[in-house]
Amino acid sequence: MLKGNNDNGNQPPHEPEPEQGSVHERLGGTHEPGGGIEPIHGTDEPYTDHNDDPDDDLDADMDDEPPARRKWFRNAVIGLLVAALIGNILAFWPQIYNMQTLPLLFKSRELSGREEVRHYKKAVVLVATDKGKGSGFHVSDGYIVTNYHVIEDAAYFIVEFPGENARFAADVVRFDPDLDLAVLQVDSGGKRLPAIEIEREHDWEPGAHVYVIGNPLDLKQIASEGKVLGMLPIQGRSQPVMAIDAPVHKGSSGSPVINEHGRAIAVIYAAGEIMDQGGKKQVGLAVPLRDLDALLPELPEHEAGGP
Repeated sequence: MLKGNNDNGNQPPHEPEPEQGSVHERLGGTHEPGGGIEPIHGTDEPYTDHNDDPDDDLDADMDDEPPARRKWFRNAVIGLLVAALIGNILAFWPQIYNMQTLPLLFKSRELSGREEVRHYKKAVVLVATDKGKGSGFHVSDGYIVTNYHVIEDAAYFIVEFPGENARFAADVVRFDPDLDLAVLQVDSGGKRLPAIEIEREHDWEPGAHVYVIGNPLDLKQIASEGKVLGMLPIQGRSQPVMAIDAPVHKGSSGSPVINEHGRAIAVIYAAGEIMDQGGKKQVGLAVPLRDLDALLPELPEHEAGGP
């Protein structure tokens, strides 16, 4: 039985059972022994005030005490500010770096040492709307492929490429809610944009190595790798989807699944669970890009960038 959501999943590869499923989706003191309190002032004669001006007494006290008191007060304030700052950092740290994000960061850094991965990352974009954020990738002529649920009911669309001065307003040109695919288009003003070519043939087998690049968990340009497990029928979908053992989290929607030839074969749209050897396995779910032909049959393949 398969369950899923748009936010998580990565496990070791195994070809899943083709069962029907459904997708779904931080002060004290001291005293001497004996109980006596030692007096501050002591004299054999009665205490006599020889200064008739009370202001002089105040000035004398100020001369004796304030430097130490001011220093103490300043240090206390600084200490409180530092403690508050550390408290805020500790409060937000688990949200930024935790058991999910740290493995992603370490693995992405490792994979980004590969030339082909650095090339693919240039074409992977952040898709931002008034509803939230997701991933996408440029395929040709300013066309950006993402998921329909990433842009659904949004008032505006911003596409951000890696690097400076690489943000563009986008328009939705095609979409298919049933497939959960959408195509945006940006006007780059004649600037040639890096792209990932689409694999239009069934050019994969179970166990095939793939890369997944996207923007999960509020991170950017995160590369991971995994293997294709196979195709799964999903309840409520007319076409089966591709199951992948790569990690998938919130924000991964719209990420390209890239084969060993540097071509996108599918688009991540959710995460799910499959039954495997008597237990549950987290997997990524992706829409095969051969289904994109119905949305962009005229897309020129020769203009898509390769490694």
